[in-house]
Amino acid sequence: MSQPLKTAPPPAPETPEPYQPKIDRRTALAWVGVVGAALAVGTGVVVYGPKTGGGRVTRGYGTDPKLNPPEKAPWSRIMTPEQLQAAALLADFILPATAIAPSASALGVPDFIDEWVSAPYPDQVKDRPLILNGLNGLVWRARRQHGVGLTAATPAQRAAIFGALATPKGPDLKFFKRMRSLVAGAYYTTPQGFRDIGYLGNVARQSDPGPSDAVKAHLDRELKKLGL
Repeated sequence: MSQPLKTAPPPAPETPEPYQPKIDRRTALAWVGVVGAALAVGTGVVVYGPKTGGGRVTRGYGTDPKLNPPEKAPWSRIMTPEQLQAAALLADFILPATAIAPSASALGVPDFIDEWVSAPYPDQVKDRPLILNGLNGLVWRARRQHGVGLTAATPAQRAAIFGALATPKGPDLKFFKRMRSLVAGAYYTTPQGFRDIGYLGNVARQSDPGPSDAVKAHLDRELKKLGL
């Protein structure tokens, strides 16, 4: 039976809709833990006391956090609306929508980025100036180069700004690589991300068909090379 044709995703709008938060604090905090473990950053010791970022104040939670209420968290998020919009646009540049998978921002990845830079753990605090300054730099470039905000820039203008981040040995390469790791780390912990890469873990099989004919043929060739 022939496979259905895959349709192309709709083109990006000239002026994207302002990003609106999509995931609750409990989900974002869980992502911080999962992605942090995946990136081998560890949890370390919580920084306790006033911390600033993005013009707002965040705080540590001491030694006895209460994470049960899903709508609450022990620290405030620190990204400004402009930084959050920049994070959403960059996240969608890194992982745009396709015909079979949603964009990073559609899954709430910018909320995770906000949670990541707001968390008072040593590794997240270390990332904070790198990410916030990098996002501020994107906004500044759009205004300097095109005379408009990043959201008001055309898709081509934004793509040029974002593409310049990956310049080898460029000053923004570290920022781009860190954002790319965080965006991909969060995206591929979601069910939609699992489906996008064909991950089928935790699904019980009804039977074991054994290795395919192609695998058997490859094994036979390798065994013959070894004289077996």
